Amino acid sequence: MRRFINILIYILIGFAALILITLLIVYPSYQKQMAEANERINSDSRLLETNYGVMEYAISGQGNPVLLIHGAGGGFDQGLWLGRICLDGEYQLIAPSKFGYLNSAKPEEYSAKLQAEQYQILLDDLGIEKVSIIAVSAGGPSAMQFANDYPERVGKLVLLSAVSMPPNPNDKAPFYINIIQTIQKSDFAYWFFTKAFKSQILSLIGIPSDDYKTFTPEQKDLANELLDVMHPMSLRHAGTIIDGLIIRDFEIPENIHIPTLVIHSKNDGLVSYSHAEFAHQRIQDSKLVLYEQGGHGLITELEDARRQIKKFLNN
Repeated sequence: MRRFINILIYILIGFAALILITLLIVYPSYQKQMAEANERINSDSRLLETNYGVMEYAISGQGNPVLLIHGAGGGFDQGLWLGRICLDGEYQLIAPSKFGYLNSAKPEEYSAKLQAEQYQILLDDLGIEKVSIIAVSAGGPSAMQFANDYPERVGKLVLLSAVSMPPNPNDKAPFYINIIQTIQKSDFAYWFFTKAFKSQILSLIGIPSDDYKTFTPEQKDLANELLDVMHPMSLRHAGTIIDGLIIRDFEIPENIHIPTLVIHSKNDGLVSYSHAEFAHQRIQDSKLVLYEQGGHGLITELEDARRQIKKFLNN
């Protein structure tokens, strides 16, 4: 028995030493990437005081203004990235951080309607009368609410893999939601898992592993960017929780008459394409584009999606 205990102790010591060595090797890379992420946020961030506390946003480029509404785990930087990969041409990109994300305040009350009002406050402050909107994933509710409440401010609306209805109250939340939210609380945990278990993390955010296996090098770079633009993750945790509560109470308004392009993939593992079909049904002047593949990020279909968006915005 004593020999067995000694062997077990040696195994545990060896395992602990292996973990320590691994951390010593990878931690400098983690620190470097966090420094770069914080520099990106600090250099691009602008702050506006509103009725609901500070609203963070960024502006990039010149041309027709486009309001970019990010998804869960995002922020203004994800919005700018979304504009860069989706738009072909000269545009002025306006990317806010929603309630609770990065440096945006977490108000006591929040809803899609209040978030939409904050977008109006931002556009008023910038002196911009009318925008097109591109919203992705959990950015869908507040974008649709804005199009309903302020139709005179919206030219066209694009919904990408967007949430358009609350979850079924009888359905239990998928087990991986708790996993994602736990990882979100730690910058290092999120960084480590995206490096060591990339395919699995992409699967958790709706990009099937079978799709990832077929990615070209360029598409894998895009997947890496999608994960990396969410550093540091802990600054996005509160916003993700708020997004979930907003989605729970959201219903698509019945008076949206803005020309709308709805794009989704049938194998989206995070937001079912039934959301796209529902949005298309509820928004009268809408066009639905459904892909067989692409997952939540639409990465394999991005070139065609970009063409669809360009044609839609230019017509």
